[in-house]
Amino acid sequence: MSWRRDLYANASRHGVKGALIGWFLNPGFAVVTLYRVMRFAYLKGGPFWRLVEKLVWRRIVFGYGCYIDPTAKIGPGLRLPHPVGIVIGADTVIGADVTVYQNVTFGRRAANEAVYPVIQDGTIIYAGAIVTGEITVGHDATIAAGALVRHDVPPHGIALPASGAIRQGKLHAAP
Repeated sequence: MSWRRDLYANASRHGVKGALIGWFLNPGFAVVTLYRVMRFAYLKGGPFWRLVEKLVWRRIVFGYGCYIDPTAKIGPGLRLPHPVGIVIGADTVIGADVTVYQNVTFGRRAANEAVYPVIQDGTIIYAGAIVTGEITVGHDATIAAGALVRHDVPPHGIALPASGAIRQGKLHAAP
């Protein structure tokens, strides 16, 4: 079920033929498929599956410039239009039908804090956003490009970057 939703979300295709076309033409589908294989190997355990997990992880990192921890829990239909630079830290939870653009980071706030965000279904996270710490981004929320999200976002909410106003050619922090 996850694989079909991932295929349609990333390549707008169905079936085995669509998967082959999607694999070669859509790096987002390839990354999500590799994540599913890596997660399966992680959950299976044992020396052989740990080796498979590490090899697939290396392929995601070096082949696509994307870091996804195998302990992250990602729901079906993850859409990665431009998967380069995406970081999904350990224990991050991402719901179904979430869209994540390039250079987005899901992580912890500090080295001594081991809690990660929860992203609920239908959320869209635009380029360069950073979502950190023990927070929940509600379903169908939108995270704007360049936003630093350190607090909960309500369902259907919008998180905007810290804005500034241009005055006399200088950037001043908004009040």
